Amino acid sequence: MSGNRRLAKRYAKALGELAQQRQVIDDVLGDLERIVAAIRSDRAVRALVSNKQVPGAVKEELLLKLAGDGAADLTKLFLRLVVQKRREEHLPAMYDEFVAYADWARGIVEVEVRTATALGSEEAQRLQESLAAFTGKQVRLNNVVEPKILGGVVAKIGDLVVDGSVATRLERLKETLQQT
Repeated sequence: MSGNRRLAKRYAKALGELAQQRQVIDDVLGDLERIVAAIRSDRAVRALVSNKQVPGAVKEELLLKLAGDGAADLTKLFLRLVVQKRREEHLPAMYDEFVAYADWARGIVEVEVRTATALGSEEAQRLQESLAAFTGKQVRLNNVVEPKILGGVVAKIGDLVVDGSVATRLERLKETLQQT
């Protein structure tokens, strides 16, 4: 894990624990989503936030404005801390890690599902239910189309990969036949 990712994870975890304690995870998530969307989509905002020559007060004012008037107090405190510690360029990574923390706190797991063709809504629903039973958590599916697997499903749940693809089955059959 890179140093930037570790830093982002540390800030996100601290924010997540406080947000969970104060029962404002959804509010903070929405606030950070607005800010990071602006950073990622607007070149001028991104340049200002990452420029070391721009005073912290200017960056803090911009970030608070992006958060909006209704931003949670915890979000405002977090943004001030991030600017004070000169970590504002890491906000997008902190947001990504905060989303992961919020999902974990809610018992949601994201599963990347690779299939040869896009899943239909009925197939996706059945697969989602099966994976929810397997993980014991609520599942958010991310379907990636990868024609080279020929058929079946390759599911990635965190670090665990469950490979039920036709390509892998054929490869195993080939290996078995070669050994006999």
